[in-house]
Amino acid sequence: MTRILIFAFIVFAVAIATPHAYASQPELDETHFLSPFDEAQVFEWWDDGIITPEQADEIFTRLEEENYDEACLLAEVYAQEPCAAAPKQEKKPRKKKSKVAKDKPPKREQAASIVPHGHITWKGQYDSDGHLKKHRKELQVQFYYFKLHLGSQELLSYQRNGFESHFGQISTVELHSHLPLDTLWGTAMFIPFGKFQVGAMLDTSKTFQAQIDFSANRSHKIATAFWKFPDANAVALQARSTLGQVSAWYQFGQDRPLVKIQLQSDKRWLSWKTTAYLHGDSIPLGLNLSKGIAENWLWASQTINLQWQELHNAIFSAKARVLSPVASDSVSARFTAAFAAGPKHLRPSLNMTCIEASDNCTATEWRGNVESAWEQFSFKASTRFRHDSRQADKPPKIELAASYRSPLAFAKLTVAFPETNPAKAISVQNEIKLDSDFLDCNFVFAFKKTKTKNFQPNYAHLNASLKF
Repeated sequence: MTRILIFAFIVFAVAIATPHAYASQPELDETHFLSPFDEAQVFEWWDDGIITPEQADEIFTRLEEENYDEACLLAEVYAQEPCAAAPKQEKKPRKKKSKVAKDKPPKREQAASIVPHGHITWKGQYDSDGHLKKHRKELQVQFYYFKLHLGSQELLSYQRNGFESHFGQISTVELHSHLPLDTLWGTAMFIPFGKFQVGAMLDTSKTFQAQIDFSANRSHKIATAFWKFPDANAVALQARSTLGQVSAWYQFGQDRPLVKIQLQSDKRWLSWKTTAYLHGDSIPLGLNLSKGIAENWLWASQTINLQWQELHNAIFSAKARVLSPVASDSVSARFTAAFAAGPKHLRPSLNMTCIEASDNCTATEWRGNVESAWEQFSFKASTRFRHDSRQADKPPKIELAASYRSPLAFAKLTVAFPETNPAKAISVQNEIKLDSDFLDCNFVFAFKKTKTKNFQPNYAHLNASLKF
């Protein structure tokens, strides 16, 4: 019965999901995508016990791949935190423009610069023993209409006036896929024909893909693709609209298609968002799903927000997540209710979470926050208390944080007392960000002290980028 209801939900979602505003791939310029959250936020969820280390690794992986859409899905389901459906774009001016520059034609009408520019990046994560857990180096160079990426992805791309060509390691972004794809070594090309865009991809393992996209206007898009693998064939469909996006992938011979759903509505006083993955007992070839999604045939979340701007921007939100493992018929559900109201100088909030609905909510978690934000400074005090009717309640956790923000720098210090007694345990996290025309750095350090051990590193994440 449950699976029948789920199938009905899919049919309903596909029926109402008309094609969405599709922004064509921009020409290669200095525009770059920004992550909706960074590694420091993931570490905070990890420290607070909101997500497990395995779930944190899944989110870290998507952030490293710059697949921010998928990272948002993981954050919304695992951490039950709101997240932008797509990363924002930002254009950072490299130099101040003179007044004469105002009379120049728009960027698309200007000749592309043949002067190479880009950035060199190093990222690393350290564990509690001070050992380098993993690291990677990236080089990205843009010149004329070409873009060269070396490091975790070896790729040379060319984009101009809707025409695209890619050679090297091709994956989700290059193939405009809503579903996360495996990385393939090969070449891909897209050619525009009016409102259509036709593309094809061929890799060294003889995997072939052909797709066609139709954009009626800037607000409508629908796409279909055919995949031919050495051992199987598949078709993929995706449609976008202002209501959201629905994608399906069916490998011939499998019992059910894999479906990804993102639907949302944002009104003045009411907003909601639905996220879901549904698939059969086996995962089709060609897809690179996170472990948690692959292990659950149903992986979904629902968020509803009510907002009253006249009442100090009061917000009430209700969130639910549902996971149903492939190997059993069990269902795991978690519910969260939150309320926040007040001016930015003094804004309290309260959050209540039912850890597991199948256990009749025997374990609940309560959180209270008070935030005060000013032009450059912000302060936060929070406490967390977990109640479990089957065992003794743990002492509440108290956390204090202060941050400083300027156009070029951000610094944050967080001190937490997991057992309310500093003599037993204390955690300190530092986050420093620098962002200028030539240098971009993000450093996150955390130290912990327990009753038996003095302060020692817990984890560290370093990210340094040199722009040229």
